[in-house]
Amino acid sequence: MLPLASAPEYTLPFVGPGTYLIFGIVLMPVYLMIAAWFLGEPSDVRKALLGVVYVAGLTTSLWGGLFVATMVIKLLFF
Repeated sequence: MLPLASAPEYTLPFVGPGTYLIFGIVLMPVYLMIAAWFLGEPSDVRKALLGVVYVAGLTTSLWGGLFVATMVIKLLFF
């Protein structure tokens, strides 16, 4: 097992061990919820797509807000 500090020679931006943890394990309930909207009974495609748009909008606003806050902190303190 490799320690987290040892990075390979080439890495993609923003990709680290935490990225795989968040998108692979932590968000699994969200993936299951979205799959259930489309695969469950009774299934309503319009409402399922509306739910996907809500989840995508919330995610975008959270990540966008965190990005802006990070840039403000960078400008003020570094």
